[in-house]
Amino acid sequence: MTNAQVSDNLMYAAALQQLTRLAAAKNMTEQEIERIKKDLERRLRPTIIALC
Repeated sequence: MTNAQVSDNLMYAAALQQLTRLAAAKNMTEQEIERIKKDLERRLRPTIIALC
């Protein structure tokens, strides 16, 4: 795994953690959460997909 891939995976994992906290605080719907997850995957291109 390259340094860029490691960095992307770490940013993706951190973004998912923030999304989990935000979703709980803002009472987001499942549809909103899934839309944001797909956008994060598209932007960060993780090589390891972590389950949230």
